[in-house]
Amino acid sequence: MIKKIIYLFCVAAFIIFTGCGQKPVSGEIDAEFFKRNIQGEITISAYESMTYKNYLEEAARAFEAMYPGTKINIETFSAMPEIRTGTDGNTQMTMIQTQNDPQSKTDYLNRINTNLMSGKGADIYAIDIIPLNKFIKSGALENLERYMALDPDFQVNDYRRNIFDASKYSGGIWFLPMDYTFSYFAYDSTLVPFNIAQGFGVNKALSTEDLLKTGIPLYDGSYMLFNATDFERGMGGMFYQLLNEKMPEFVDLEKENANFINGGFSSLLESVRNFADAGYIPRAVTGQMEAGRVMRQAMDAPRERFFFKLNNIFSLASKYTRSAGRNLMMFSPGSVMSNEDDDLIAGIQANSDGSVPYRYNQAFGINSASKNKQTAWAFIKFLLSKDMQLSANLNLTGLPVNNEARKEKTRMFFSGAMYGMLSDLDEQGLKSMLEYLEAMENLSDLINSFDHRDTYINDMITGDVQFFIDGSRSAEETARIIQNKASLYLNE
Repeated sequence: MIKKIIYLFCVAAFIIFTGCGQKPVSGEIDAEFFKRNIQGEITISAYESMTYKNYLEEAARAFEAMYPGTKINIETFSAMPEIRTGTDGNTQMTMIQTQNDPQSKTDYLNRINTNLMSGKGADIYAIDIIPLNKFIKSGALENLERYMALDPDFQVNDYRRNIFDASKYSGGIWFLPMDYTFSYFAYDSTLVPFNIAQGFGVNKALSTEDLLKTGIPLYDGSYMLFNATDFERGMGGMFYQLLNEKMPEFVDLEKENANFINGGFSSLLESVRNFADAGYIPRAVTGQMEAGRVMRQAMDAPRERFFFKLNNIFSLASKYTRSAGRNLMMFSPGSVMSNEDDDLIAGIQANSDGSVPYRYNQAFGINSASKNKQTAWAFIKFLLSKDMQLSANLNLTGLPVNNEARKEKTRMFFSGAMYGMLSDLDEQGLKSMLEYLEAMENLSDLINSFDHRDTYINDMITGDVQFFIDGSRSAEETARIIQNKASLYLNE
């Protein structure tokens, strides 16, 4: 049996964005707009090189071949990550380590800001680190809902429509995701009583708080409730798991309000500390660790059991590939390796208000000041085509929004073609693949929202929470400082 482990390490950084004053650019998008020739030059700008560079360059060359007379320029700015691979017996290991550069992020956003204020800039922007809410409010992005409705070549039912619907915000759709992903909860069927487990399944939406309320009465000290550590750098661990579900309670980006001092945020900090003190969750390992040591530690980690786990799409696929003879695992900071043999699906992760969000690896919007919106729109549609959605350069862990591509990518994943271990699907492999498809699609059906976040506010929280973790600030002081910073930023 071959095991493949992928490690992802990210370090959060501060960025600064000064609100731009660009006004929306008028331009009628009607049926004639889509009959014009696709030609001319456009530029696509992205900060994240690892996520976007290879995919966009592949697409650019194919698009130029399809539409002679076009020229696609690609700009990416972040440094490429360090990738280490190795083999230990039958285990193949890949580690991707990224280091954020705060100054590089600031320079990128300042450059975009300057260009937008002068009515210039790229034709297409990757929606990665840019403050989306500020871009929308300033009129920097085109509302793509009208493009989608009027373009006869764009058939929304060819895609996961609820993902596009969930992207609606402030009166429009300002970006289109190439893929989507979500988190789901698993439960250990040897620990959770049957009468409780009957309330779980692929048609359920649950929050971390829901499962904590379920698990705490069951706790007897034998097994921890969650494999999430208490506080982890870089938006990992139990604190950030709960924070993400509750973020709308603390930040309303559309109304530009922050609310960290009503007691909820400080209570959240104290609660997570108390969970670790009570033994419900493990404590995070403090201090910086050399990457190779982290990899070895993960390989040697005891296979503990936990009542509940928060998993990702890769984990969902791995659950079903195990029965087909392949064991694929992904380890991320903020969680503890654990026994998964008896895990079943509890439900998709929901926010505290009951909404079910999705995330993406890649998404794009059109600059409202673009001089070649026809070609920009055609290129985004090209990125949504089946062939481009099946590109090996599109993130392995994401689900294509293109319906046909999503099914084909599943087949490639289960056959091993996606990661270089191709083999024919036997009867068990086919059965496992169909079971995965059913579970994945049922969970996907529940998605009805997109969590609009601001990178600067996320990094602000990450930075200031460290002072609470190390004991140099109280929960109330931490909340007050974040409140002041967030209010100042939102009211710029």
